[in-house]
Amino acid sequence: MSVEPGHLLHPIRMLILTFSFWALFFNNALAKEQNIASNDSIVYVWDFSVSDPSIREIGTMLTNDFETELINSGLYTVLERRRYNRVLAHQNLENKIADIQNLPAASIDSLKANRAGVVIFGEVKDDIDSGVYEVTVTFQGLSEVILRKGSVLIGRGLIRDNQTRKEYMKELLDKVHRKELLAAKNSQYHTISKLLETYIIRVKDVSKEFKDVTKYALDHPEYTGEIVKVVNNYNTIFNDINGNGSKYLMEFGQYWPPTKSQELQIIFNNILDETHKTHILKLDKIRTAILEYQTHSGSKKEKEKKKADILKNLERNIDDLNRQVDILDLRIHTFLSHLQTEMNNELNR
Repeated sequence: MSVEPGHLLHPIRMLILTFSFWALFFNNALAKEQNIASNDSIVYVWDFSVSDPSIREIGTMLTNDFETELINSGLYTVLERRRYNRVLAHQNLENKIADIQNLPAASIDSLKANRAGVVIFGEVKDDIDSGVYEVTVTFQGLSEVILRKGSVLIGRGLIRDNQTRKEYMKELLDKVHRKELLAAKNSQYHTISKLLETYIIRVKDVSKEFKDVTKYALDHPEYTGEIVKVVNNYNTIFNDINGNGSKYLMEFGQYWPPTKSQELQIIFNNILDETHKTHILKLDKIRTAILEYQTHSGSKKEKEKKKADILKNLERNIDDLNRQVDILDLRIHTFLSHLQTEMNNELNR
């Protein structure tokens, strides 16, 4: 949408969006880190090995749960075990295979025939003394290189709960992709911080320019251009937030939890409704009043009264805007500081 020089847009309220974190995260972030067309994106989940035959059923449940989370992620093409008979031959083997080197030649040939490049092995150990199950997954290429590895601990009393197992398997999937997740979160942090910090700078420039230049522009029209220039700079960042706010929220929500997305939504609403609609648009009316004053053909007394009214309204509106900007600036600073702290904590884990 085009904007005439010196004019300000009316805001459009954006709706709070909800997202499937992992589906969007994998499809749009991690996929950029890997070549989806390569064999490394086609994976096969081998039946998890177990430390004791008595927990083989638990191993099967965890295998199915992890495979489901992997499919839901959207990053990989997962070869379904039930559909590949030659690979399924491993079910007749001892449930101790946890390395490419131990795979039967027929299984490797089948994996290659189906263009798989990675086999995911899982191990379930029953730590009786600690009362937990340790679940470890290893992503291993057919070249025998270990690509990813991670583990989680699940309390013995929780292992039978379907929802709990799925949550732990999702956590495990998070862990093995921790590097990519942190990189994506960091990238999104810089995008949002630049956007918000630019807005704060531009809106402060508008306030300062109106306050400093208006008294000269009233009787010297050439100064009006300085106001127009600052307003146009403000319009650029405002139009970006107003027009692309939903997109920014969606991309941010791919990498950050819903609570943070909600905070960003509040900041955007504050910019659009409070700062812009309530305060900036009042300055636009003052800009219009300046132009009318410059072309006013009335008496000197009438012009003096009109000038005094403009300066009075300007002072009141600038004071209100500055208070609002201070509140917004603090909210943005706190929000970005919390994001930075969260990233630092994750790096130190």
